[in-house]
Amino acid sequence: MIIVASLLAACAFGYQARGSLSDVPGELRGKGFPGNASGGGRFVLADRDGRLQCDGQLAPPDVSPVPGSCGGEAGKGVVRCNDGREVQVQWTAITCRSFEGSGEDRFGNRLIFRVDRRK
Repeated sequence: MIIVASLLAACAFGYQARGSLSDVPGELRGKGFPGNASGGGRFVLADRDGRLQCDGQLAPPDVSPVPGSCGGEAGKGVVRCNDGREVQVQWTAITCRSFEGSGEDRFGNRLIFRVDRRK
């Protein structure tokens, strides 16, 4: 619960999101946005031309291996894109300021994403 709350509760402009979809050429880029006090949060990704846009909604962590530590926290979420695809994802905290995740749409196209605090 700590990772997404602390990661996304900070200024939204301080977090960058990057990702890729196996059937979409090039990197997707965007930003992370704050969640509420119980955790969770959101990120958006878009292709270079802005035609494909995806909105990721992340639930609070359901795994917290070390209380008070962010690393290793994990949870689930869903990413919905304006082309109609929906991707169920799993995310894992790398640090209190970064996490990564992945999932597949119903056609087997893989989404990989990472959100980090800008330095």
